[in-house]
Amino acid sequence: MLAEFAASFLASFVTLFIVIDPIMVTPIFAGLTRAETARSRLGIALHAAFISAAILTLFGLAGNVMLHHLGISMDAFRTAGGILLFIMGFRMFFEPDAEVEAKTPGPKASARESIAFFPLAIPMLAGPGAIATIMLLVGEEPFKSGGKTAAALLSAYIVLAIGVLIMAFASRIGDALGRTGMNVITRLLGMLLMALATQYIFDGVRKGILELV
Repeated sequence: MLAEFAASFLASFVTLFIVIDPIMVTPIFAGLTRAETARSRLGIALHAAFISAAILTLFGLAGNVMLHHLGISMDAFRTAGGILLFIMGFRMFFEPDAEVEAKTPGPKASARESIAFFPLAIPMLAGPGAIATIMLLVGEEPFKSGGKTAAALLSAYIVLAIGVLIMAFASRIGDALGRTGMNVITRLLGMLLMALATQYIFDGVRKGILELV
């Protein structure tokens, strides 16, 4: 029993670590939060991790039923996430300073989007890839396969915790590179995000069309 759980946990952990890829999220996090204090950055990272954990838990336990009930395919969900990611990458590439200023606390900070929710939790940490993966790892009957479900969810939580620890050191990247260096990296990462988003969209559209055919 324990050996089976360990094997399931190891497989889930490796898969989710590759899909979530907290290492890739870290420089993006540094670029988006370079105007924040160290304490604020840690709070944003923790907030993003908690939101991501809640999203992955929800979809892991009820995702298949929810999407089926709403008539939404995972391919459609993947495509929508890709569009959101592309918009974020576009803003990072063409207006890196404006992107940071929009997230900086100020008189109208309460009316601004929280980067903990978008783009860190959705679609970076708990994006369509991670949601699809957790749903596949748990299976269609999560409450009947308790060991597999527990292993998948525990793996997700540990990967997110590792992400928080990595992001905690993101401020040092900004201090070392300075404003100009971070603008350059933000633009490069924006281009990478747009490419990744395009792949998400292509995969969602391609698989959706193939299913219809």
